[in-house]
Amino acid sequence: MEVNQVADDLRAKVLDELRENGRASYAQIAAKYGSTRRLVTHIVQSALEHDELRITVSISPDLLNLERFAYVQIALDGPIAAAREAVVAMPETTFVAEITGSYGLDAEIRTGADPHLRDTIDRIRQLPHVRELRVHHYDSIEMNLYSPIRTGGTGFVLDDADRAIIRHLQHDGRATFRELAAAAGISASGARLRFTRLTRHGAVKVVGIPVRGSHSAAITVGAGIQVRGPLEAALKCVKELRPEFLAVASGGYDLIATLSGSSNDEILGLADSLRSRPEIARVDTWANLRMHKEQYGEGDRLSAAFGEP
Repeated sequence: MEVNQVADDLRAKVLDELRENGRASYAQIAAKYGSTRRLVTHIVQSALEHDELRITVSISPDLLNLERFAYVQIALDGPIAAAREAVVAMPETTFVAEITGSYGLDAEIRTGADPHLRDTIDRIRQLPHVRELRVHHYDSIEMNLYSPIRTGGTGFVLDDADRAIIRHLQHDGRATFRELAAAAGISASGARLRFTRLTRHGAVKVVGIPVRGSHSAAITVGAGIQVRGPLEAALKCVKELRPEFLAVASGGYDLIATLSGSSNDEILGLADSLRSRPEIARVDTWANLRMHKEQYGEGDRLSAAFGEP
């Protein structure tokens, strides 16, 4: 294998490790792949400096008082820019991308209790050049690589120190416990205990999110899946493909997934695997050409949930 290919393979593996855990030990990653801590650190720092990676904290929907979830495909009859910018600016959207197919734009929406979701969808309908919406309600989110999954409650109440730790992680997901302690006004051991508690209960998750609009190596495809036979059997076979995201949906699809890979061949292989399974009746796919937003509990939404101005 050529030297450049070896370097590219190591880089992909390192960044994959951080997608799973943004605070993963560089030394342990290096040992796992037969590299050095120095090289792993260089790979990560280069990705951060070139705006190819963002290490931040995702917040549980339970902490943000989010109850309703939907995926919206948006068809337009004119320039996309105005509608796209408006959808990105909405605090209710966590994911926004330009996609292939008859729907040029898509978004994931997370809202509070009714009628918040309905009102949000109405606002999207009224945006410039929006011709049609296709709305899929999520009955449950089964997998989300970049965000904790709603459980109906985190089992504890945040205090000011917890909030300070989360706030600091938002800006520096790999902050040391000493730095987190300084931000929260507690000891380093106290910061470690609080962080462990937050992650153990699924309240937060530190993740390395690819900034996918800036480079072509991160390829993702949305998949709308109709199931043949029991839903649980289909869920199991889709989970085996390790999608970034998987939800049980109501509407045009029984399941909605996001598949990712480092090459077109890898994505095509995943799609073929889906289509070949007897549990799957039909698969529609659309490529995410450019992602404009991927945030799970940041900015104004976090401030509102924490009661901050």
